[in-house]
Amino acid sequence: MMALPALMIAAGLEAQATQHTSVARQLFDQTSLQAVITFAAGEVTLRPAPSGILYRMSADYDPERYVPLSRYDSEIQLVTLGLQPTGQGGLRVSSREHLAQAADIELSRMVPLDLDITLGAAEATLEMGGLRLRRVKLETAGTRAVVRFAQVNPGRCDTLSVKAGAAEVTLESLGNSRCQSIRIEGGAGGVTLDLAGAWSGDGKIGVAVAVGQVKLRIPRDIGVELTLEQFLSSFEPSGFVRDGKIWRTPGYAQASHRVSLNLSTTVGGVNVAWVP
Repeated sequence: MMALPALMIAAGLEAQATQHTSVARQLFDQTSLQAVITFAAGEVTLRPAPSGILYRMSADYDPERYVPLSRYDSEIQLVTLGLQPTGQGGLRVSSREHLAQAADIELSRMVPLDLDITLGAAEATLEMGGLRLRRVKLETAGTRAVVRFAQVNPGRCDTLSVKAGAAEVTLESLGNSRCQSIRIEGGAGGVTLDLAGAWSGDGKIGVAVAVGQVKLRIPRDIGVELTLEQFLSSFEPSGFVRDGKIWRTPGYAQASHRVSLNLSTTVGGVNVAWVP
C-alpha cells in the first residue's frame, strides 16, 4: 500500500526541462495594433520587429507551472502574448527549483500601437524607441524593469502610465516617447526618470511613490518646473531656484522645451543628477 505514494514522489523528482515556443505574424494591411503582454516570471525583452513582421515571440518556459499566450484577433487587430501560470490546483511534490524562463517579443514599428504590459516576478528590458506608440500602460509587481526610448517615437503618444508595486523601474530618454502625459505610481521600490530626448513640446509628468527613492536625471538644456509633496522624505534642491512651493531650473521661462514635474513621496527622497 505504500508503493504508490513512493512512485508518485519519485516521478515528481525526475529531471525536467524547459519547453520552447515561437510565434510570428507577417505585416500585411494592418492599420494599427493593440498588444497585450502578460509575463508572470523570468526574463523578458521587448523591441521593435524587423521590417515585414507585425509581431513575433520566442519563449522558453517551465511547462509544469506556466503556459504560453498567443492569440490574435484580426477583426480588432489585437494580439495577446506572454506566459501565464497554469492555474492548476492540487499538491505537487517536487524538490527541483523553478526552471529559468525567458521571452523575447518584437512588435512592428510601422503601425500605430496601443501597448498594455503586465509583469510579475520579472527582469524586463523594454526597448520602445522607434515604435509608433499611441498609448502605453505598464503594471509591475516584483519587477526590475528598464524602459528605453533609444529612438524618437515617429507617431503621437497620448499617455504613458506606469503602476509599480514592489519594483524598481527606470525610464530612459523620456523625451523620445513623445507622450503628452506621463504618470508613474510606485509602492515600495525606486523610480529613475531620465528626461533626455527630443521633446516635441512641453512635457507633463506626475510621480507618486509611497516608499522609496525617486531619481531624476535632467539635461541642462531643458527647463524643469518641480512641485513637490513630501512626508518624511528628503530633497536636495541644488540647481533649482525656489518660487514659493515651486522649484524651477535657471532660465526655465526661456527654455525651448519645458517639463512640469509633480512629485509626491511619503518615505524616501528625491535625488537629482544633472547631465550634459
